[in-house]
Amino acid sequence: NGSRLDDSIEGAAAIGMRFHAARGSMSLGESKGGLPPDAVVEHDENAVLKETQRLVEQYDDKSRYSMLRVVVAPCSPFTVSMDLMRESVKLARSLGARLHTHLAENDHDVSYGLEKFGMTPTEYAESVGFLGEDTWHAHCVKLDAKAIAKFAATGTGVAHCPCSNM
Repeated sequence: NGSRLDDSIEGAAAIGMRFHAARGSMSLGESKGGLPPDAVVEHDENAVLKETQRLVEQYDDKSRYSMLRVVVAPCSPFTVSMDLMRESVKLARSLGARLHTHLAENDHDVSYGLEKFGMTPTEYAESVGFLGEDTWHAHCVKLDAKAIAKFAATGTGVAHCPCSNM
C-alpha cells in the first residue's frame, strides 16, 4: 500500500478529529504534458483506482454527522489524465463517495485548459462529469460569470483558499 492515507485516518481517529480524507492522485508527469515531474506521479492509473476503492470501502462512513469520509480526489486537470478524471467520477458515484479536485486557480490553469483541451476549466470539469452536489473544487479564483452560473445550477461547491491565493 503506497498511499498510507490509512496512517492519517488512524491519526485523526485517535485524536477525535472529523476528517474528510482525500485520496489524491497525480498520474500525468512532464513527459506526458503534465505539470509534475515524472518521479512523483503514479503511472498505473488502475492501481490508483483500486487503492482509492479500497480506502472508500474500508473507511468511508456515510452516516449523518460522520467523523470520517473518504473523498475521491484526482489532483487537477494538469496532473491526471482525462481518463483518470472520468474513471474517478464513475468510481466515486458507484460507491457514494464525494469528489474533489483543484480548478481554475490562476491564469496558467485557464490557458492550459484552453491549449490542451480547447475548454475552460469549467467546461473541462463538465466534460468529465466533475460537477454536482457531491463535488467541490479548491480555488476557482478564475471562474467567469458563465462558470459561476454552471456551478450554481449543478450545486457544485468551492473551497476557497485565501492564504494560497493572496
